[in-house]
Amino acid sequence: MKPQKPLLERQSAISPARPSGFARQLLKAFLPPLIMGGVLFCLYVFVRGNLEPHRQFLMPGVSDLWSQAFGIAAVREELLERSITTMSIALAGLGISIPTGIFLGIIMFRFYVMERAVFPYLVALQSIPIMAIIPLIQSALGFGFFPKVLIVALFTFFAIPTTLLLGLKSVDRGIIDLFRLQGASWFVMLRKAGLPSAAPALFAGLRISGSLAVIAAIVSELFFLSGRGGLGQMLMNTKIDFKYEQMYAALTVASILSICVYVFFNWLGNRLFSQWHESARRNK
Repeated sequence: MKPQKPLLERQSAISPARPSGFARQLLKAFLPPLIMGGVLFCLYVFVRGNLEPHRQFLMPGVSDLWSQAFGIAAVREELLERSITTMSIALAGLGISIPTGIFLGIIMFRFYVMERAVFPYLVALQSIPIMAIIPLIQSALGFGFFPKVLIVALFTFFAIPTTLLLGLKSVDRGIIDLFRLQGASWFVMLRKAGLPSAAPALFAGLRISGSLAVIAAIVSELFFLSGRGGLGQMLMNTKIDFKYEQMYAALTVASILSICVYVFFNWLGNRLFSQWHESARRNK
């Protein structure tokens, strides 16, 4: 009988799996959404084909979108300008909700009484339709830039402290005990153990909030029609003027912006956690 090699020797003989090439990673990243986009496009064509001929203008075709919207230089310039306005509102709202949410999540984790006091109001804020309190915001703050930013912050706030609090509560108790044996302060444990362990959960909340930010900015513009607006105002104006091709163009650009914000936070999370966290390794 042939003797077997020791276990350690057999394990060392197994070469680690080679990382995927750049082309393969691009294929894995873009092929599934492209396939899903093709399915949705076929569904759109099917629904449009089943409309009466006099109603097909409500769902313009690809050629109409190009000839009446994307193919016109003035429309492209307007889409660019309004996209910048919408993104400025969305990013300003995230600039408020992200640091405020992170701070509140840490406070709730540090003081259990604060979690019990604040969490019901977070749930209530999420449960109350934001559009129902927009008239109150209009009455109190007017129709300027800041009310729109505040609406975005309200839309995107809930996911940030809740995911961070969940991540902080999921830190391994053995690691916490090890820091305590070394006499580390609570702030040191938070900085070196809590936040790194909770960061993947936090970035899940950031992906949700980021994709909602553009939607919230457009919703805010639907109620604040004064001044130079963004894509939301363009959607309203083109619908009133029966320019459905330009309305669908604005809707397409808004969807692309929302997806780009989501992809950015997803890419940033993978860059930060790809070397050590399982959630990022599964994407490879």
